[in-house]
Amino acid sequence: MAKNYYDILETTKSATDEEIKRNYRKLARKYHPDINPNNKEAENKFKELSEAYAVLSDPEKRKEYDAVGHDAFTNSGHGYNFQNMNYEDIRNFNFGGTSFEDIFGDLFGNLTGRSKKRNINSKGDDITYSVKIPFADAIKGSTYELNINRQVKCPTCHGTGGNKTICPQCKGSGFAGENNGFFNMPCRKCNGTGEIYSSPCQSCHTTGIINATERIKVTIPKGVITGSKVRVAGKGNASLGKGKDGDLYIITEVANHPVYERSGNDLYVNLNIDIFEAMLGSKITAPTPYGEISLNIPAGTQNGQKFRIKGKGMPHLRSDEKGDLYIVVNVVIPEIKNESDKRKLKEVMDNTQRIDRSKILSLGKI
Repeated sequence: MAKNYYDILETTKSATDEEIKRNYRKLARKYHPDINPNNKEAENKFKELSEAYAVLSDPEKRKEYDAVGHDAFTNSGHGYNFQNMNYEDIRNFNFGGTSFEDIFGDLFGNLTGRSKKRNINSKGDDITYSVKIPFADAIKGSTYELNINRQVKCPTCHGTGGNKTICPQCKGSGFAGENNGFFNMPCRKCNGTGEIYSSPCQSCHTTGIINATERIKVTIPKGVITGSKVRVAGKGNASLGKGKDGDLYIITEVANHPVYERSGNDLYVNLNIDIFEAMLGSKITAPTPYGEISLNIPAGTQNGQKFRIKGKGMPHLRSDEKGDLYIVVNVVIPEIKNESDKRKLKEVMDNTQRIDRSKILSLGKI
């Protein structure tokens, strides 16, 4: 083994973590046993690179290594003995908190049959579908029937892709040989699965899935907002193997309402009253999503004043509680169309208390 981990990775002591990782990726790619089959020298170089990176990718070990030097570090037993490791050991090694798969997923992800077998039974992909719903459905909830494009198990072969038999080349092991030195190479005939198709399915061409349009009933609960996700389990894309199907997520977009303005679970409605109702007080009829109500407007009500109606707002999502409704009054000044109207209004105003602005007028003098 070389006596300096930085030299092994063709970098310097001042290199950043990202530079060290980049060099390891480049050199490991160059000396990887699959790129250099039956090459003992490349195998040893790959192990040497992995040992160097295992130390330098760990902040604490790198700090200690820089402080005491290579010989003192390795003689103290703080290093690693990658010479006794095989490829699977290295694949499972933790490099400073990062796995081999995370470092090389895009380069070596499919170089072993084991990774292929591990993923074949994973869950199918989730899919999303946007639905615009009227405001009333967010209040009451509703049920929709939607045509969803999704991948389903092939009905001809029931998702198997066809009839299979044991690969005659690898005898079902998934590898090219019992042990190809340090690295077990995947069988090229079966791509590491250990099986080949003796009778491929003509409907799905061995994929086990087909594209289909399915009519799915979806219940939209009351209380949804724009951006709510409604999950329909098992109605996403089918798994490529024996795993569960993915899920369908309905993303709701709630239409605006011409009367109500929503803020969380509370609703606001603007309601016009005339100046006499505001001054003298009155009982008026006000709208709510659940029916009209009578509302007492007290004498002296000001423009923009809010009246809270408890429990008449939006339902809470998946709860029996409701938000509140706020009536915001807008005092409308009547239009004076003739002199008779003006005289009548002046008589009313003469009999009401006038606003005393003398103090503000006095303070306003410069």
